[in-house]
Amino acid sequence: MIKQIYDGIAERLTDSYYGRKIMAAYKAYGAGYDFCRFYSCESSDGSFGTVHIYNSSMVIDGKVNMDDITVLIKMTKPVNIEISGGTSLPPDGYKMCRRTLFKAVPNKTDVVFNNVTVNSRGSDCYKILAEGFENMGSFEDWYVDISHRIRHGVSELYYYGETTVTKNFDLDGFVFISHIATAKAARGKGSARRLLYCLAEKFESEGKSVHLFALDHRKTFYEAIGFEPVAEDILYELIGD
Repeated sequence: MIKQIYDGIAERLTDSYYGRKIMAAYKAYGAGYDFCRFYSCESSDGSFGTVHIYNSSMVIDGKVNMDDITVLIKMTKPVNIEISGGTSLPPDGYKMCRRTLFKAVPNKTDVVFNNVTVNSRGSDCYKILAEGFENMGSFEDWYVDISHRIRHGVSELYYYGETTVTKNFDLDGFVFISHIATAKAARGKGSARRLLYCLAEKFESEGKSVHLFALDHRKTFYEAIGFEPVAEDILYELIGD
């Protein structure tokens, strides 16, 4: 049975990327918004999972009843679905994109964190992201979300050498970053690699580890710069008409 929940979310989550991502959303927005919803999914055997829907994205954590989840997916039609490992999702209407979870490894770099711009130059960061990622959406939608997460201490936005990186969350020593991109005119100069080394060194000095996901076509870059693959999963993306 799936039912919407408004509190007690932390007690339901597993100690995983998926659980932490859901917790970060709860810390940022709470459960009082229609576009940011949380559900419990309890099975007859006593196991349970948690489902989070943010706009058109779905994250599934824990052990869930796939018959119930399939109904929820058909009702809400999320554009992408992240689901914890070991659970098989019916791919009807979705394409499967394999990705690798990497742990960032520090290395020598001339980038000093004090010289990294933090939580500003949002318009510059968005221009870079719009060049590097399809379906970024409007600047207004992106900025409302990232600025809200920054204000609530969940996320940070980094800019250095025409490269931008987003810290999605930092929970229990697990730092997750994404939206790593360099302006087209500045590519090939190693700024992304150097900034990533800097961030890995900074958080390691704080007793934390940095992680990121890479789709198959970007996997070799992170392997080449010495990052460690630690897990694989499947991202499901809705197939367009």
